Amino acid sequence: MSGDEGRFKVWRGDVAGGGLHDFTVEVHDGEVVLDIVHRLQATQAPDLAVRWNCKAGKCGSCSAEVNGRPRLLCMTRMSVFSREETITVTPLRAFPVIRDLVTDVGFNYTKAREVAAFVPPADLGPGEYRMMQEDV
Repeated sequence: MSGDEGRFKVWRGDVAGGGLHDFTVEVHDGEVVLDIVHRLQATQAPDLAVRWNCKAGKCGSCSAEVNGRPRLLCMTRMSVFSREETITVTPLRAFPVIRDLVTDVGFNYTKAREVAAFVPPADLGPGEYRMMQEDV
């Protein structure tokens, strides 16, 4: 896809419910799905809610489902889709919806706090401990 019009179905709604809305938007070479969502916000749906942070595939904030599969919107290249394909973007099914593409991922933070911190053996000095896959 390059300088073409792309067809998208984006889920809009909140805890009370919602549905897919159709959009046609310009797509350029090198773009990722998050770029398209931002273009939708700028041109057609200024109130579209989406969470993002790093745009580098590190934080997971922009997680959503693209054509039914969990993806990072910042890492999903538009070039993997055909020009004729309608791309569907929905919130992650595993978490409760807050609004549009934003979900409540608080469960992750609650569970992360329950995991015990790693402490290397006390009898070893700095650089003497090597973590193995079995330790994880």
